[in-house]
Amino acid sequence: MLIRFAKVRRAIGSGAFALALLCIVWLPLGVLNIVPFMLQIPGEPSVRAHASVAVGCLLVAAWGFWER
Repeated sequence: MLIRFAKVRRAIGSGAFALALLCIVWLPLGVLNIVPFMLQIPGEPSVRAHASVAVGCLLVAAWGFWER
């Protein structure tokens, strides 16, 4: 049971790390106007959340790879 939970936690950590890398790469590309800098959600103001999403994903990745 614990080994299966460790594998799931590691998979979640890997996914969060990959998403964090994507957000970290997206930020400078958005500043250079290569990709859209802001997220456009209909009915909501423009959202610039790249840095906070990257930090949050890195925190989840740290939890996923943390050994007890």
